Amino acid sequence: MKYIDFNGLKLSQIALGCDHYGETIREEISLKQLDIFFDQGGTLLDTAHVYGQEKPGGPSTSEILLGKWIHSNNMKDKVVVASKGCHPPKDDLHKSRVSEKEMMLDISQSLDNLKSDCVDIWFFHRDRPDMGVDELVDMASVLKDKKLVSYLGVSNWTTQRIEAANQWADKHGKPRFEISEIQWSLAYCTPEIWGDDTLVCMTKEQRNWYEAQNMPVMCFSPQAKGLFSKVIAQKADTLSATAQRRFLNATNLALMPKVETLSKELGCSPAALALAYLTSQSNPTIAIAGSSKVHQITESLQCSNLTLTAEQLAYLREDL
Repeated sequence: MKYIDFNGLKLSQIALGCDHYGETIREEISLKQLDIFFDQGGTLLDTAHVYGQEKPGGPSTSEILLGKWIHSNNMKDKVVVASKGCHPPKDDLHKSRVSEKEMMLDISQSLDNLKSDCVDIWFFHRDRPDMGVDELVDMASVLKDKKLVSYLGVSNWTTQRIEAANQWADKHGKPRFEISEIQWSLAYCTPEIWGDDTLVCMTKEQRNWYEAQNMPVMCFSPQAKGLFSKVIAQKADTLSATAQRRFLNATNLALMPKVETLSKELGCSPAALALAYLTSQSNPTIAIAGSSKVHQITESLQCSNLTLTAEQLAYLREDL
């Protein structure tokens, strides 16, 4: 496993995505995945207040299960938990919940769910573009002042907003947003293709900014819902309808021969190669690997130490 040093926290460059834990992914499978991930050197767990939440304000089955596993296995000082709050209602993604009231409600429930008094890394799960960055930074500062979170991040924010927020924070002695989480994969996707214009997908311009700032990026859907493994195995028909709509396009199909050739050359699975593509970037990059099956987590971690050369990265995707 490869790691980055984040303010003294040891973050594995492959994080375990814990969405749907205790919901569509049964507790038994979830706990097995957590055990395997930790045994293979994984340290970073990605969850959110909204994961497994049946209705707004309700409990997060993902956070509850993580809290149970961490507490029962004495893992508090052995893993890093990244959670998120202020996600809009699932049935109206344009109805913002970014406010101090909602933030404090979410962090309070997250801490209860996780059986903790502090979240290691906490993200605003969405931006609120109509709110000034000064107000957002001040709001987030409350979490740090109250020692409810150790470090702040943002999820699905553009680099322009992150830069503006951090410039204001630096000027006024406020805590910065130190890590970002967006959609980034070897596979091509855009918010329009995804079907959610509140998301942010990596672009060349944003990547240049992250590299210049050397800012850590956590990447969700890094394996494009199993796209490469299934297409190369001639099982594209087993992809979910959602995965087909988001990722099964001409641009990504054109990548298949390259992925197949390089994965055979390196002796790794297409799934592991897709993760290595991200963890080999020049800025600190973390791929969030999640799956509903235990064996897929093992497959994803099989080449967790693999680092691709600049030539191999360009061979896979010269446009990003």
